[in-house]
Parts: sequence; structure tokens; C-alpha cells
Amino acid sequence: MELAAYVFCDCFEQGRLKRQPPNPEIVVVLPNGDLGYTDATPVQHAAFVAWRTHACRHPEGRVTGGKLGNRLPIEMLRDALAPHRSAFPVLVGKVLNCKPHTRTSHLTFKTVQKLPLELDRFETFRCGDRKLDREVQDFCGQMKQLVRAALKFGKPIAM
Repeated sequence: MELAAYVFCDCFEQGRLKRQPPNPEIVVVLPNGDLGYTDATPVQHAAFVAWRTHACRHPEGRVTGGKLGNRLPIEMLRDALAPHRSAFPVLVGKVLNCKPHTRTSHLTFKTVQKLPLELDRFETFRCGDRKLDREVQDFCGQMKQLVRAALKFGKPIAM
């Protein structure tokens, strides 16, 4: 299973768009921070998708993000950290155990605000396996980047 996470920009909310949406009345900000639409006809849907791709300077509204973990399956990282769940409740409980659906699952902004302290502790965590330790450090770097962006834009992290 792959796990991906993104932070979406606030260009729509702040009025920093290259061009306005074709049907602004249907555009909504989703709980995960992305933009969506309500009650769109097939024509409106197609126009929204075409607009969203290049609506602002962030491709598809993504500030940062992508696949979490690099070389090893995310399950290995989850299994290695499971015994340490109490030390890393958000990372293990809400990130690594997430059932990924980027449209509906996310870390709320309030949860994101708790992550810097947890990531500081996580940065020094070692498993004892060099491969796994490298993966832990890569994952930690990815999460720090996501958290910085989420805090800067005041957005949740979509997963």
C-alpha cells in the first residue's frame, strides 16, 4: 500500500488566482484543504477540472507532498514504530495507520499543530536497522516539510 500526503494552497481563499473559476458558485473548500465543487453538471465538472489544474502558481493547488516513504514499503515503517505508538501518537496512529483517501482523510490543522514537538522527538529515533533508520529519517524530513507548509498556509494535511 502506498501512502501519500499533500498540503494545498490557500490561493482561492486569499484571491491569488491566475484566473477565476468558470462557475464560482459551485466551488467549495473541502475539509482536507483542497478545492471541490457541489452540484456540478458534467460540463461544469470538466470546466472545473481544467481550471483547477492551472488556477494558481501551485500545480493542482498542491504546495508540497507526494508519496511518503522512499525505498521501503510504508508497512515496514509502521511495524517498526508500532511499539512506540505512545511516544508518537499522531505519526503512528493517524499518519502511518491512515486509510489513504486524499479526498476524505486528513490531519486537521489542530492536529498538525501538535506535530512539531513529536517530530523533534522522532528525529532522534533509531530502530537499530540501518536501512530502516534511513527510511525513518527520510519520512521525518517529508513530514517536517508537510508540517511547515501546513502551518504556513493554515491548512490541514490531506492523506
